[in-house]
Amino acid sequence: MRELLETVARVGPTDVTVLVRGETGTGKELIASLLHAQSSRSSAPLVRFNCAAIPDQLAEAELFGHTRGAFSGAERTRPGFFSLATGGTIVLDEVGELSPSVQAKLLRVLQDGEIQQVGAGRMERVDVRVIACTNHDLAAEARRNRFRMDLFYRLAVVELVVPALRHHREDIPAMARGFAQRYGQRFGSPDVCLAPALLDALAEESWPGNVRELENTIARMVIVSGSREIGLDMLEAGRPSKGAADMPRSRQPLSLRDQLAAYERRIIARALTAAMGNQSRAARLLGLSRTTLFERLRKYNLATAVVPDAGPRFRRAHEPASP
Repeated sequence: MRELLETVARVGPTDVTVLVRGETGTGKELIASLLHAQSSRSSAPLVRFNCAAIPDQLAEAELFGHTRGAFSGAERTRPGFFSLATGGTIVLDEVGELSPSVQAKLLRVLQDGEIQQVGAGRMERVDVRVIACTNHDLAAEARRNRFRMDLFYRLAVVELVVPALRHHREDIPAMARGFAQRYGQRFGSPDVCLAPALLDALAEESWPGNVRELENTIARMVIVSGSREIGLDMLEAGRPSKGAADMPRSRQPLSLRDQLAAYERRIIARALTAAMGNQSRAARLLGLSRTTLFERLRKYNLATAVVPDAGPRFRRAHEPASP
């Protein structure tokens, strides 16, 4: 990682086209942002385009723009992402997913610095630095005729490889602490910390989803845990739920519903602790009826849970005033 960041510092100001390669979740977009930030274009736009997010037939119009009436539904002329990035940087995420026809047009941009809007009869010059990201080996793809070899050479003037998290495990504890601090601030636990045993266990995990998976795991543990120090026993709570087992762990969404449910569970657990397990008193602290609280206990499987200490701050904030 140190060598990678040193290379980024050298390449950033040069304005060359860069290909950033690495597994899903390794932080390729962050490297692209660092390259832009260290360039003379840092005050100009940084525009991102996900090449895999839209159908092939729309990618050309989105990248290069289109004129009014160029196709069905084109009610007005619209600039493309390259025009929006003029003077700055465009990041082409998952560039290997572009169709052959769009690859040919991208090659023309890199060669001549010109684009042509869909439906337009003239070329338009653009001044844009291109940074491409991919989780594929594009050189191997080109040898198999799955990607244009000439485009690969244009994109990979400099090729940066972001290592998988399992190849720099020594960074995991620092990353984990950073994520815990970030999500602790976001979810109302700014003083949360990770126990040494948990940090050791995190460093031994394989992390197929890399940094993104680690971040999501820490976020879940911060939300679900009710104590200031998150221990080794919370590691399973940070894993994706069984209902989402068919999805790659690195793509597990931390949906708003999941966040709210986990936060509600945490508040109820802390109220139970403040009430010394007395459900009636906990209901009064929360402003709920005992029936509603009982339903929540069943929903979150808290009836027999061992609840960590909520701490005096919660009790002071929620304890009814003395008569």
